[in-house]
Amino acid sequence: MTSNLSRRGFLGTGLGVAITVALPGSSFASDRPARPSAAPESGLTFASPELTPYVDEMPVPPVLQGDRTLSIAASSHRFHRDLGIAPTWSYGGQEYLGPTIEAHTDQPIQLIFDNKLGKHLFAADVDTSLDGASEEDRTKPRVSVHLHGAVTPPDMDGHPEDTFLPSTSMTYRHHNAQQATNLWYHDHAMGITRLNVVAGLAGMYFLRDRYDTGTSSNTLGLPSGDFEIPLILADRRFHDDGSLNFRTVRYVEQGHWEGGQIGDRMTVNGVVSPYFRVARGLYRFRVLNASNARGYNLFFTNRMAFWVIGNDSGLLNMAAHTTSVRVTPGERVDLIVDFSGLAKGDQVELTNDQEEAAEVVAGTGAEVLRDLVRFIGTGATGHRTALPDTLRGGSGQPSPLGLVPLTPLRRTLSLTQDPARTWPPLSMALNNLCYMDDPIVKATQGITELWEIVNSSPEDHPIHLHLVNMRILNRQYFDVNAYLAANPRPDVGTYWAPLADPFLRGLPIPPEAWESGQKDTIRCPQNMVTRFVVRFPTADELGFDPDATFQSPAGKSIQGYVWHCHIIDHEDQCMMSRYRITSGLNIPIPSLPVPSLPGI
Repeated sequence: MTSNLSRRGFLGTGLGVAITVALPGSSFASDRPARPSAAPESGLTFASPELTPYVDEMPVPPVLQGDRTLSIAASSHRFHRDLGIAPTWSYGGQEYLGPTIEAHTDQPIQLIFDNKLGKHLFAADVDTSLDGASEEDRTKPRVSVHLHGAVTPPDMDGHPEDTFLPSTSMTYRHHNAQQATNLWYHDHAMGITRLNVVAGLAGMYFLRDRYDTGTSSNTLGLPSGDFEIPLILADRRFHDDGSLNFRTVRYVEQGHWEGGQIGDRMTVNGVVSPYFRVARGLYRFRVLNASNARGYNLFFTNRMAFWVIGNDSGLLNMAAHTTSVRVTPGERVDLIVDFSGLAKGDQVELTNDQEEAAEVVAGTGAEVLRDLVRFIGTGATGHRTALPDTLRGGSGQPSPLGLVPLTPLRRTLSLTQDPARTWPPLSMALNNLCYMDDPIVKATQGITELWEIVNSSPEDHPIHLHLVNMRILNRQYFDVNAYLAANPRPDVGTYWAPLADPFLRGLPIPPEAWESGQKDTIRCPQNMVTRFVVRFPTADELGFDPDATFQSPAGKSIQGYVWHCHIIDHEDQCMMSRYRITSGLNIPIPSLPVPSLPGI
């Protein structure tokens, strides 16, 4: 399979708008910033011990159902057989990470989280200059549990300002009023999210419905039970004693934000490059990129094909047959892999060849992490039911997804970083604003908008909107240098999101087949305008007011949701913003044609 920005797309699948694709001409390449080489200094980063891959078996998190009280507490865990036992954090008494929560559509559950933490695992790495962070976080770390991708009232969303301290608890009631999908829950405490997640505060949340039941009786014939496995991908860095090291580069003083935590060892379900034994048949892998900053281009070492049946917000109309799939931080992909040809003792690895952005490589010397997980055949007979031709629209299947809806209401937003090629970047922002800056996005309930994310920064950013689902329309290159020259950017704190129309290059590029469904996190590449459509639901549709004001445990008045980059280090700096969905009329740029969209 070619890259996400290739000519192949979802033309002919019935899943999107038919668009003629043309890549930008060769003249554009000279307009793009040159790729710097990796910094040559020795000892640039804190290197983990050398570790032999594929010597530890991959654990599978336990599955919990129904109302629960889960502790958020210190624990201990061995990440590799040759590492010592490390202090960690976890949910629900696990060694690291959290259990998989399983719930059912329209069947509410209540989750109570008790904060039993003591001193922060990364107390010395707390940067008190970031919004929300304080000296108290070193000894009394705040937490907030966000169910990523869920349709939740504002006070149940795990808002970054809605945090609670050690020796207190928070109750989250989830109505699960959405179709079956793979959500995940993780910490979202403002200013220390990046630290809390690496410490271990993340877990899967499988939402089932009458079609995708998670049992062998599911009408779609999907693998279940022992043949449905979560894969939580996260790069990490370790001290010689086996403990987690949050720091990446030596030249940034400890306690200062580094720009992005980049690990040099790969973990899957909390174990460094494990192995997993598989029977001869189909497996369903629920893949989550829980890394702070790294993206992955996943494929098998023998280049065998597999199927993507769903992404962030549920099933696709039909399985996308491919040999690779790309997943950025916060994204999920639902894979079907056929190991029927893997005899007893045969081996194949899931690997990665995604390079980091030029700026990251220059600042950290980051190398590609290739050792993910090895699958070893047992020779036993596994799940043999073939995939159906469609996943939606047929008998015993959910209703199909329609075409990406079109709307004349266009909202342009910008992603910026300081243009200097330094690490860490001096500043990064959404619309050139930080979290507490105004104006914020105000959307209207019941209205569909086209969002255009103009990324003039030197790296990709996965953008996540709380509460709502999105559909990717297309991506298109633009001349970044000409755009910036014509629109000088003011200091951070002044709104700045110029239209990119005069600077567009080539024709729009449709999404890959495997990202054509409903999503809550979308990759927005550098030097491109990324367009997606989002509908903001009404209070009547939701059964709650999405613009309701509520009080945090600290007595702070909070209204609305947030949208942010899901490179977690970026959201802890300035790449997170508030937004509201109001009952009043808040219309973005009206009635302007979307540029260069032949076929619409």
